[in-house]
Amino acid sequence: MPAAKGLDKILRRGSLFIRTLVLMAPYIEEPHLVSGLSCIGYDTVRSVTSGTCMKTPKDGVTHSPKSGNHEYARGVHSWRKEMRTVYERKNINGMVSLQRWNFGPLENVPGAWNWIWNSKNYVMLNFLYALFLKGIPGYVKIVEVGPRDGLQNEKHIVPTAVKVELIKLLVSSGLPVVDATSFVSPKWLPQLADAKDVMEAIQNVEGARFPVLTPNLKGFEAAVAAGAKEVAIFASASESFSRSNINCSIEDSLTRYRDVASAARNLSIPVRGYISCVVECPVEGSVPPAKVAYVAKALSDMGCSEISLGDTLGVGTPGTVIPMLEAVTDVVPVDMLAVHFHDTYGQAMLNILVSLQFSRILQVFISINTSEYLIIYIWFIALSMGISTVDSSVSGLGGCPYAKGASGNVATEDVVYMLNGIEMKTNVELGKLILAFISKHLGRPSGSKAATSMSKVTARAS
Repeated sequence: MPAAKGLDKILRRGSLFIRTLVLMAPYIEEPHLVSGLSCIGYDTVRSVTSGTCMKTPKDGVTHSPKSGNHEYARGVHSWRKEMRTVYERKNINGMVSLQRWNFGPLENVPGAWNWIWNSKNYVMLNFLYALFLKGIPGYVKIVEVGPRDGLQNEKHIVPTAVKVELIKLLVSSGLPVVDATSFVSPKWLPQLADAKDVMEAIQNVEGARFPVLTPNLKGFEAAVAAGAKEVAIFASASESFSRSNINCSIEDSLTRYRDVASAARNLSIPVRGYISCVVECPVEGSVPPAKVAYVAKALSDMGCSEISLGDTLGVGTPGTVIPMLEAVTDVVPVDMLAVHFHDTYGQAMLNILVSLQFSRILQVFISINTSEYLIIYIWFIALSMGISTVDSSVSGLGGCPYAKGASGNVATEDVVYMLNGIEMKTNVELGKLILAFISKHLGRPSGSKAATSMSKVTARAS
């Protein structure tokens, strides 16, 4: 029975993730009829997001959101949803309704389930809410991009010794990954012309991984010769940005990166993929989520172990980030993804929080109609937790040179401070992180609000 095998596959897949909740009608003691199903049929698969509220159509039938037979309203109506009738007596013993939701901010979850339980079951709703909140990652990996992405556009050359000392301080704070440098032509990035010297100087530094950017096979070979044990490649979801930033089309860049990924695979070297302009391009404007998904899938297929989604201009909001995440997670597992937000419009922290809460929930609904009674089984399976890897830059260094007034990457100190406040583990010591002295060397205040405030408190106390 193909359908039954399909259900088994889904349930097995769900068991690999965080939690399974089984709800049964209170008068049923044993699920004895499930094993006796002679046939299982699939109902429609629907996708609804927290950014979109579905109204019941005039015909009284709930259609797929992609069918166009319904109306949408944002921020006006509460969640409403009607289950299609699956209790009709037919020639089969049971039917299955599979429904999938993509949730952004999980504060909206309780309302999403009002169609199942009435107000008398508030305790159950609270339990379900708590269940999904536990789907938020308990540990968040911080990828520090300051030494590369943060410094690469600095006008004044930072001495190699300062870069090495910065990397060592960042590692001592507990950061597990530090993006160390980039093996590109000095003609394009003179600030990182000392990539070989930096890598040789940190060979004996333990406690962190040090990926380096390698835009082509030549750069990859140079990085490996310098001792790199992990590399990164950089693509764009915008055709115009790809041509202006790396001087080739998206397809040409992907072809180039396949060669790098293949060479890395032969040496068992992990490859991290970066995608720029996942929300908007300075030339083309809004970037369709499907284009981001296409590039992400290409990077995944060529063997990238992790893919970082970059809001290069810092213009993203939850309203644009959530649809992008939905599109990408349709083709790439969420545990392979990282987010990389710039804080140009002050939205980076909010977008990070939304990304951490982004989950996929699968509901498996089984009803068995016998001559004596109706049995209902409902499985709620969290198919994935939120994104658990966040890129950030110490002191908020870096940013896109094409974004006028851009304030740089989101500051690592601010990200860690927020995550500490909601009891998410990072294993990063904020006090040591603030000691990273790069802002003093650059002769300007730190771009981190948390670092600035804590430094003032420390100064007053002393």
